[in-house]
Amino acid sequence: MTILARGVLSIATAAAALQAQSAPEFEVASVRASNPGQGFINAVTPSLNVGGDRRLTFIQITLRDLIMLAYGVGARQIQGPSFLNGSPDAPADRFDIVAKVPTGAAREQVPLMLGALLAERFHLSFHRENKTMQVYALEVAKGGPKMKESPEGTTGEARCIRSFAEREGATLAAVCSRMTSADIAQQVQALAPGYFRDGPVIDSSGLKGVYDFKLEWITNGEANSGSPGPTMFDAVQNQLGLKLDRRRQAAEILVIDKLDRTPTEN
Repeated sequence: MTILARGVLSIATAAAALQAQSAPEFEVASVRASNPGQGFINAVTPSLNVGGDRRLTFIQITLRDLIMLAYGVGARQIQGPSFLNGSPDAPADRFDIVAKVPTGAAREQVPLMLGALLAERFHLSFHRENKTMQVYALEVAKGGPKMKESPEGTTGEARCIRSFAEREGATLAAVCSRMTSADIAQQVQALAPGYFRDGPVIDSSGLKGVYDFKLEWITNGEANSGSPGPTMFDAVQNQLGLKLDRRRQAAEILVIDKLDRTPTEN
């Protein structure tokens, strides 16, 4: 397996350069440790979609997931301290975050704001490398997409809301609205991370539309124990008209140089 270094990208250095260009930042942000007893099955899955109140909200999100969202990578594209992934004896720390996006900020600026938050509150710094690895390429299946395009002119926020499934044999569900193909790739990982521990989902569909759909599946643990029902791979193909092609290809990884486990105070 070949790893090619692409130079060191220090967040501190990058932040200095961005500051000269009026780098976007959240107007205000609150970061607090989550209540470990709080359930989150009905929560909105982690995404960078901002509501009409200009607030970005995360409930029970891990540092790993925050880094994935900020830099558009999958879990296997992050190499860092063991507390990022956690273990059965020491689960990964979770946080509740509420941040306000400045008026008029473009959607593509939100990941930069989240990156700045991680640098400021968790002192994140990293460098990038290229690595040949396992990926899941999201492509259009035979017969084409089965999703409905979002009604023209709708302006609601793009999101997926988790719930329990109604479909026979399935256990989990998500109702998703205003999803681009890149959003779908990101949300599939967020909804069912157990299926993608060996590689990220990468959008290779070429789709340009915005879609609404409902997805229902069983967990990876249930699938491994022989429970009947649609796996996430089955659900993506049969319910969305897409497919996940498992293959090896070069992908960028982030190697964490510094990351605090506890954020600075609000």
